[in-house]
Amino acid sequence: MLTGRQGWVGPGLLVAAGIGIWSTGNWVFFILVGRLLGPRDYGLVAAVLSGCLVLYVLCSALQPTLAASNRGDPPDAIFALALRITAIATVVVMAIGVAVMLLLGITTTGFPTAVMLGAVTVLSGIAVFPLTLGQLQGERRFGAYALGFITVGIARPLAFLALWAVGVRVLAPILGTSVSWILGSIVVIVLARKALRAPPIDRTSHQWHAFRRSIVPNSAGVTAIAVLTNADVITAKLVLSGREAGYFAAASAISQGLFLVPQVFTTLVLPRLASQRARGQSSARLIAAGVGVSLAAGTVFVVLATPLGRQLMRVTYGPAFRSAGDLLPYYGAAMTCMGCTIILLYHQLGRHDFRYSWCLLCIAGVQVAALALFARSPNAIITIDLICALGAIAAHEVVTRRDQERVIDGLRLSAVLVGRRSRPDPPSEPNSG
Repeated sequence: MLTGRQGWVGPGLLVAAGIGIWSTGNWVFFILVGRLLGPRDYGLVAAVLSGCLVLYVLCSALQPTLAASNRGDPPDAIFALALRITAIATVVVMAIGVAVMLLLGITTTGFPTAVMLGAVTVLSGIAVFPLTLGQLQGERRFGAYALGFITVGIARPLAFLALWAVGVRVLAPILGTSVSWILGSIVVIVLARKALRAPPIDRTSHQWHAFRRSIVPNSAGVTAIAVLTNADVITAKLVLSGREAGYFAAASAISQGLFLVPQVFTTLVLPRLASQRARGQSSARLIAAGVGVSLAAGTVFVVLATPLGRQLMRVTYGPAFRSAGDLLPYYGAAMTCMGCTIILLYHQLGRHDFRYSWCLLCIAGVQVAALALFARSPNAIITIDLICALGAIAAHEVVTRRDQERVIDGLRLSAVLVGRRSRPDPPSEPNSG
C-alpha cells in the first residue's frame, strides 16, 4: 500500500504517463478527424462524441465509488459482483438503444440513423472500463491502471485510420472510439482477473449497500462535470454555423488537455482520501496543492496561447482551423477553472461527502439554461463556462466551511507549517553545572 513515507513520485509518473498518452492519443484522434473530415463534418462528429462522453463520465462514477468503497483496502469482493451486474446492464441498455435509434430513424425525417447506431456501439465499454479501473486504483496498481488508459489512447486513432483506409468516412471516428473502449476494457479486465477469483460480496452486506448508496450521488457529481465540460460543444453545433462549430470543437479539444493535471492528481489522491477519512484526518492541504498546480498549469497555457494560438491550431488541425486559435486563451482560462472543479468534486467523493455533487448538478442545470438563453457566439458560450466554473469553486468553499476542508483552509495550514519550519531552533541553555 502506498504511504506518505514512500512518496508519490513513482506512482505519479506512471499515472501521468498513462493519462498523458491517453490524452495525446485523443488529441491525435481529433486532429486526424478534423483534418480528414473538415470543419463542417467535424462539428457533427464532435457533437455526437461529446454526447457519448457525457454517458462515459456518468458511468465513470463507478470508478471513484469502487476505489473508495473499502476504506482504502482492495475492494475485490465488491468488484466481483459489480462487474457481473455491469456487463448484463450494458447489454440491456445497448439493445434498448438500438431499438430507439431504429424507431427514430423510421419516424423522423433526416434523422442520422447510421451515425446514431454507431454511437450506440460506444456504450459497449464505457461502464466496464471505469469500473475495472476503480478496482486497479483501489489496489494501488497504478502501472496496470495506466496501461488501460494507454490502450485506449493508442487504439483510438489507429482504429480510426484503419476504418478510414477501408472507405468508412463519417462513421469512422465513432466506430474507432467504440473499438478503443472495447480493447481497453479487455486489457483492464485481464489485469484485474485475480480480483474476480474472490467470492462475490453478499448482497445483504453493509459494504455492498454502502457501495450502492454511493453510486447515485457520485453519478450526480460526475454527470454534472460531464455536462459542464461538454454542453458547450453540443450547444456550438446547435447555434453556430457548421464551420464555427468545427472551430469551437477544435479549440475545446486543445483546451481540455488542461484536464491532465486534475486527472493525475485525483487518481493518486482518491484512495488516500478514503484512508484519511477512516482515520479522521483532514485533507485540506492535499486539495489546496491540487488546485494550485492546476492553476499554475492553466496560467502557463493561457500565457503561451495568447500569442501562439493561431500557430498552434495551424500546426495541429491545419490551416483551415487557424481562426480557432483566437478562442484558446479565453477557453483555456475557463477549462482551468473547470479542472479545479474536477479536483474539488473528487475531494468530496473521496471523503464520502456528497453535498457538493448535488451543488454541481444544480450549477450544470444553470449552465444548460444559460446556454439555451444567451449562447449566440463562441465567446458567449465560453463566458457561461467560466462563470459556472467560478460558481462551482465558490460553492465548494461554502459547502465545506464548517468541516474545515476548504481550499483556503489548506492554504492556511500549509502557511502555518512553512512558518514553523522556517523558525530557527531556540538556543540551548548553557550548562550551569
